[in-house]
Amino acid sequence: MISRNSWRLCLAFALSACVSGPHFYVQYGNEYREIELDKILAENPIGPQENIKVANLGRSESASQHVVQIRDREIPHVHKIHDVTVTMMRGQGYLVMDKNRINLKAGDVVHIPRGVMHYFVNTHREPSVAMAVYAPAFDGKDTHPVQEP
Repeated sequence: MISRNSWRLCLAFALSACVSGPHFYVQYGNEYREIELDKILAENPIGPQENIKVANLGRSESASQHVVQIRDREIPHVHKIHDVTVTMMRGQGYLVMDKNRINLKAGDVVHIPRGVMHYFVNTHREPSVAMAVYAPAFDGKDTHPVQEP
């Protein structure tokens, strides 16, 4: 006879096998891709000594999409020529944007206009994960450290 706890464990395992994480659907030209978040994270693990890990999903002239993992925090910075919209996928923390503090959890979305000082602080025990959409496409060079106001 199987114990009640064993049944619960079997049910939890069966449900986790059927439910996959969020998917990203991107198309550039004739190339269409469906990418599962768990696969992106498995292929781009954040190392034990890494604070931030970025996986590029795709880009066009007008925008680019990235999965960002943050273990601790970003430094205060601005993007002079990029707007960014961030969707929290996992974890929690807070975003400092100019003089505002915004508490964020999985499912929350925030838009950060170009030129606005900001940084994210992870308060979760695991690295937080977000999708960042930059417009225009991010070249990796438009991150300028600044002092907090």
